[in-house]
Amino acid sequence: MKALVTGASSGIGRDISRVLSNMGYDIIAVARDEEKLNQLKDELSTKVEIIAVDLSCPQNCKELYKTVQNKDIDILVNNAGFGEFGEFTTTNLDKELNMINTNITAVHILTKLFLQDMVKKDSGYILNVASIAGFMPGPLMATYYSTKSYIVRLTREYIYRIKKEKIKC
Repeated sequence: MKALVTGASSGIGRDISRVLSNMGYDIIAVARDEEKLNQLKDELSTKVEIIAVDLSCPQNCKELYKTVQNKDIDILVNNAGFGEFGEFTTTNLDKELNMINTNITAVHILTKLFLQDMVKKDSGYILNVASIAGFMPGPLMATYYSTKSYIVRLTREYIYRIKKEKIKC
């Protein structure tokens, strides 16, 4: 059994990697910080492959998929993401665009590519990590809340389609 976890170097991604490893899953740990990924690797009890990559670049997401597509991934955890705090008129546009690429584009690409494989083999799980922020607007984090709303809506739509088409995944 094998799980790919993005954003595995800290926070929820690190903790999900720990839980899955304790359940017996080999882990493909993905994040930008190779040093933190190596620290995670040292503490897990199952086989861990490290891939240090910046998922804010859409091409990197496609390359990640190509690198692991033949490794029979059972679980994809789309966890990589970040937020920016401040008034919308004063926050950094480039940072927000990077956030959109990480929080939305990477999730979209990886979900689509891995879901296609999982539907073909009639098995697999995808966990798209969002936030309570995906269900309501909030103060001083307009872009973050919007990105999390996208994840919630995308995930609900493909789950609905899979159930409607009676595809087990």
